[in-house]
Amino acid sequence: MTKSKEFVDIIQNKMGDVTYKMLIQKIKKNISHNQSYLKKGLSIKFLKDKNFGKKRIAIIIGAGPSLKRNDQTKILKKYKDKAIIIACDGTLFYCLKNNIVPDLVVTLDSHPTRIVRWFGDENLNSNKMRKDDYFRRQDLDIDFRKEILANNLVLKLTNKFGKKLNIALCTTSSKAVVKRVIKIRSKIYWWNPFVDDPDKKNSISPKIFNKNKLPLINSGGNTGSAAWMIADSVLGCNKIAMIGMDFAYYNDTKLNQTQYYDFLTKYFSKKNIKYFFKKIYNPITKNDFYTDHVYYWYRKCFFEMLSNTNSSTYNCTGGGILFGKSIKFIDLKSFCNRYI
Repeated sequence: MTKSKEFVDIIQNKMGDVTYKMLIQKIKKNISHNQSYLKKGLSIKFLKDKNFGKKRIAIIIGAGPSLKRNDQTKILKKYKDKAIIIACDGTLFYCLKNNIVPDLVVTLDSHPTRIVRWFGDENLNSNKMRKDDYFRRQDLDIDFRKEILANNLVLKLTNKFGKKLNIALCTTSSKAVVKRVIKIRSKIYWWNPFVDDPDKKNSISPKIFNKNKLPLINSGGNTGSAAWMIADSVLGCNKIAMIGMDFAYYNDTKLNQTQYYDFLTKYFSKKNIKYFFKKIYNPITKNDFYTDHVYYWYRKCFFEMLSNTNSSTYNCTGGGILFGKSIKFIDLKSFCNRYI
């Protein structure tokens, strides 16, 4: 595991450019493709200050590993009619199979084949699975390790509940995700992500806005942070609870089960992979967790986002590395009993 300064150097100086160059062409292609589909939905500005008939309090369901270790379904079912439930795309299956229809689903990632799985991939086959072990390998919802069975269930559930879903659909989303969301007849609310620093020369973020006139939203690089920003700045929630927002892994998780392991092994030897991970002690849970270069950057960005809000944020995850002065650490049951 790396020392702090070395770890930060890796993130800021070595990985940033590699990741950006890898993603930017894919992002540009998706935005261009989705231009003709914008008429199938509305701008996310139409969700401004919408509370779905509930208190202006949100519960965000992130897809971190704690979600399957700390069962929150009973609490979510009890309060789903009182608080605004926002699901990250990777937790839609978790919600629907437990008969929880979220008020809003947020999707961001531009990957051409993976993200559609959260909505059901009608074209999934053995060849696709053989080429990509992402779902079998990593420490996600273990139901997705049985890929065909899980996909069939997702297809069934999204076909059933699609009309009831509101999707905050990012313009960088893949062709497969956009077509699937349209097919299940969900309500679409389009938004643009910041894909770079808009204040820098030659930034493409303002160019994206000028092309489609959709609001630019700081996603913090991940769906969980994007969901928080939408709850805070679009829906106008004054209290936001989060579960499954670990930005880390449990100590018993093997390195090859981490999210970006396959990316790292493409560019670095396996013997050097350990240098991209860092242990962090959580003084509240009194446990060590470990994080990678990407999650560590997400955490840094999220705290920057928190510094520019008047809402109160509560981490109800029960683990992970998202703790500090600007965020309150509390279990979900206590949060709901106190504020909802």
